[in-house]
Parts: sequence; structure tokens; C-alpha cells
Amino acid sequence: MTERSAAELQDEARMIEAAKRDRNAFAALYDRYFDQIYSYCYYHSGRREEAEDLASETFQRALEGLDDFEWRGIPYSAWLYKVASNLMSKRRRRPPWIELPDPIAGSGENDPERLWLRREQGDELHKAVRTLPLDQRDAVLLKFEGRLKNKEIGVIMGRSEGAVKLLLFRAVHGLRRRLHEQEKR
Repeated sequence: MTERSAAELQDEARMIEAAKRDRNAFAALYDRYFDQIYSYCYYHSGRREEAEDLASETFQRALEGLDDFEWRGIPYSAWLYKVASNLMSKRRRRPPWIELPDPIAGSGENDPERLWLRREQGDELHKAVRTLPLDQRDAVLLKFEGRLKNKEIGVIMGRSEGAVKLLLFRAVHGLRRRLHEQEKR
């Protein structure tokens, strides 16, 4: 998913208004965003069952709070990520760990050597991401897994767009450094 067009945002606004009038129309929003929210919850919890619970609770709260949702031109997913983030913060009693998706799954590659190399590189990246401070890890996941814009990430994290850019810069710089150090070994 890339940057959303004005037409896509208008379509989303219409979906939200339809869901406010008829709760059954909320299913379209659920279908559109469930996988993204589930993945985000899974990255933080590392457990399928907990991610399912968090994602379900996120959509339950979203449905309950739909009448209070005010469209501001920012994708609905940004609000859903914020709800999920708040739920995870409440549940967090220990440092979270994340599991990034397997980069090999569905790659269509048949060369075993290339598959092995990609898996090794993916494992190193996963380990490096887990070492990032929580705020940097969140920003990286929202940017590269959630495919959100910095402004949307800022809404979710309660930070300015500039602060998000700085977080991402530091995170990417730290990841490059860690991966480069691992290559030297």
C-alpha cells in the first residue's frame, strides 16, 4: 500500500459515515484493516492468541467509539493503530518482543541457496529490530509494516511529524550499524 489518493480517502470517509448509520456497514472497515491491526498486535505480543485478543478488542472499541470518531482526512487505520497501541500499553507488564513476518513466505524463489541467504538476512534484521528502543521499534513497524506516513505515525504515537522522522532516522542508522557489525564477524 502506498500513499492514499484523495479518492481513496473520500471512499474511506463514506465507509465511516455508512457505518455510523448502519453498524453492519462496519464490516467493510473491519475487512479492510483487520490484517494490518492483527499484524501490529502480533509484532508486539509475539503470541498469536494475544494478538487475536488485542485486534478483536481494538475493533470492538472502534465500533463502540464510532459515533465519536471525527474524520480529519487522516486514514482510519491511524486511529485503529492508536487504539491498539493504547490497549497494548495497558497490557504491557514486561518488555515486548516482536516477530517480523517471514520474508521467504510466498517469495516464489526456488533456488535453495538464495532462499537460505534471504532467510539468514531476514533473521539478522529481525534480531536487530528487536534490539531497538520501544519507540524506535514502533516507528519502524508502523512505517515499514503498516506502510503509514510519518504524519499518521505521529498521530498514533502522539508525536510531531518531525519527531517521527528523527525516530526513524535513528532507528535506521542503528539497524545499519548493527547489521554492518554482524557482517564483519
